[in-house]
Amino acid sequence: MIHKCILAVVLSAMPSSPGSEETVVRLYVRPAPAPRPALRYELLPNVGELRPGNPAQNYVKCFMEQRPFFYSKQGVAMRTRYRTASLVELRLDGAAENYGGGAMRQADWAARLDALDWQARDRIHDGDLESLPAEVGPLQILGEALQARIRVDMAHWRHDDAIRTAKTMLALGRHLGEHPSEVGNLVGLGTAHLALDSLEEMVQLPGCPNLYWALTDLPTPLVDVRKGVQGERALVAAQLRAIRDDAPMTEAELDAVMTRLSGLLSYGRERTGQPPRNLRLLLRALTRDEARVRAARQGLVASGVGLLTVVRFPAAQVILVDAKRRFEIASDERIKLLGLPVPDLNVAARGEGETAERDNLFADLLPHIARLRRTQARLDQQVALLRHVEALRLHAAAHGGRLPARLSEVAIPLPLDPATGKPFEYQAEGSTAHIRGGSLGEGSAGMSAVHYAVTMGK
Repeated sequence: MIHKCILAVVLSAMPSSPGSEETVVRLYVRPAPAPRPALRYELLPNVGELRPGNPAQNYVKCFMEQRPFFYSKQGVAMRTRYRTASLVELRLDGAAENYGGGAMRQADWAARLDALDWQARDRIHDGDLESLPAEVGPLQILGEALQARIRVDMAHWRHDDAIRTAKTMLALGRHLGEHPSEVGNLVGLGTAHLALDSLEEMVQLPGCPNLYWALTDLPTPLVDVRKGVQGERALVAAQLRAIRDDAPMTEAELDAVMTRLSGLLSYGRERTGQPPRNLRLLLRALTRDEARVRAARQGLVASGVGLLTVVRFPAAQVILVDAKRRFEIASDERIKLLGLPVPDLNVAARGEGETAERDNLFADLLPHIARLRRTQARLDQQVALLRHVEALRLHAAAHGGRLPARLSEVAIPLPLDPATGKPFEYQAEGSTAHIRGGSLGEGSAGMSAVHYAVTMGK
């Protein structure tokens, strides 16, 4: 869709190592038993914490009278520095002590409300496909600001406060997973990655509680993408509704449809870095191809459109209605794969993007389900790997600081790798454990195989 350009922003929040066969994450941790009670720490708000209200509206309130904090040159520079500086530097920075103030407290409040409504249905039903949802961009910035605060908490060894901030970030990510747009879902995935990256940093700090059961308690998938896919599908359907298949269209009606669709598709290609595509010229060429028009008429009749109706359609309408029909079929062929595990999806989606689909007038509007699901699975893979890290800390706490020789020695359940549907590869070398996960991206940046090198300290 036209918002695919934000994918690069989301991928930048994920573990990546362009040009290499695997991404290496090196962690230095210490043994830590499970807290008692086991769920003393949780990473999503529970029912007992929830209050009545709409989180969507209250996230936006974070920005009321707070524009300098989020958007000023000084505010942006501070946020960038706090997200990248060492924890020692942050501890010595007196200005960081109460980073975010009221804006961050409003985010904590919003994350613990129980009646989410993005109020986007009218926009979807109207087919407002060109405008980026106004709330999504600011919430991406909010996620970055929350990551800055969690690192300030960590710098002062406020583990409970840091976990509370992580809970806010993951709740925000899940709420964005309910947004009826792909771009909203992608920002939700990116926000959740920022939270997990911060937790990976935190588990290396002395005294950090063990988060194995808190991580195990998280739902899978952590951030959904189904609402976004459904929303994009409904938006496109609203755009294509003007192409009638029940009666002939006048030249003026066809011209109005082409004006709308030409602008829409051109805008979409520009946003994704593709060269322009003149839909009018392409349609004109297709209408002059008698064999193509004849095949399109036959296809429409075979699909159930009455013969007497089809023969009255002008050639341009025949091509447009046939392209719409073919688009709906191709779109559903992709969307039906959404619920498959990634290993099955990789087999089923190998034809995604083939020339047979690209020659459709509306091919640029087809959903990229395989790429979206792999992006989603990368987040779940990160959760699974972090569970392994915490399981090693649990094992070491009960075995004199020693790592297990093999994962079968670990007494608690371990998740499978979402990329392969199989156990993660494991190898222990002295005080360092190597955990390897499969590739999710077929060579794409940010989707390489993942290698966690976990050194167990004293």
